[in-house]
Amino acid sequence: MKKLNIILTVMVIVCFAGTAVFLILSPDRVPVHYNFAGEADRIGSKFEIIIVPAVAAAMGVFFSFEAKQSIKKEMDSNAKIMLISGIFSVALLSIIGFYLMIKSAGYVPGEENKVSPDMLNKLVSAGIGILLIIMGNIIPKARRNSAVGIRTKWSMANDDVWRKSQRFGGFVTVAGGLLQVILSIFVPGMWNIAVMTIIITVVAVICAAASYRFYRGDKEKP
Repeated sequence: MKKLNIILTVMVIVCFAGTAVFLILSPDRVPVHYNFAGEADRIGSKFEIIIVPAVAAAMGVFFSFEAKQSIKKEMDSNAKIMLISGIFSVALLSIIGFYLMIKSAGYVPGEENKVSPDMLNKLVSAGIGILLIIMGNIIPKARRNSAVGIRTKWSMANDDVWRKSQRFGGFVTVAGGLLQVILSIFVPGMWNIAVMTIIITVVAVICAAASYRFYRGDKEKP
């Protein structure tokens, strides 16, 4: 667990370090917002980009705190899930942030400055897909709790229903994540986000329905 905490801390530090390099190398005023076409529609102070490492730090503190709370409750598997989620979330935020920083650092007034909406959408969609795969592999190990895993009023009924819900949910979540990563490569533009939303919704509905079925099956036991 200590190693995961160190990795999470390092990821946050890397985000701050990358931002510091951007602040040193970029002009004072850079594009700070892009429209859906990828065109810079607002120019502002380069220091506005500090919001990226600030959010990364907030994520790090949140996931680390939740992990410590799980450890206090002797739920080490849940703590591991929280830390892995934090590491990946900070990594995804940093990748997207660095991409925008690189584009902004090369800004020249009067010249066209665009980011690729398609690339951003693919990064987000593929990133969330990878997160689903990771989560699907580890939630079957989670103990019954109100923070992580397939949490419905049915799955929370007892430990047996919880275990069955997590195992099934883990399989479905991995399948959904794999499908999302594959489709993110071929689906263009904003359709990537639409596909991601649909997949996540379908996975959530299937997992909830399965937890209800396991609950009903448990109730009908003699």
